[in-house]
Amino acid sequence: MKELDRVELIKDRAEYADRGIKAGAKGTIMLGEERNGYVLVFFDGEYYRNEEGFLLMDEIDVGVRVEDLKVISDDKK
Repeated sequence: MKELDRVELIKDRAEYADRGIKAGAKGTIMLGEERNGYVLVFFDGEYYRNEEGFLLMDEIDVGVRVEDLKVISDDKK
């Protein structure tokens, strides 16, 4: 796995549930390399419009164990 890979969470854990993430959630690896068995993943959130009318997404950033992720194809292309 490397920075900017699209990934899917394949295992539920309390540490992820506390942040609102469950198995099946998809996101993008950020900040590159693995540290102590974890990578930082920005999981896709909900789209919303701000006061100026811009469409934004609130993503959830979580440190995730590498063994709890699988790389998926980028379905947003």
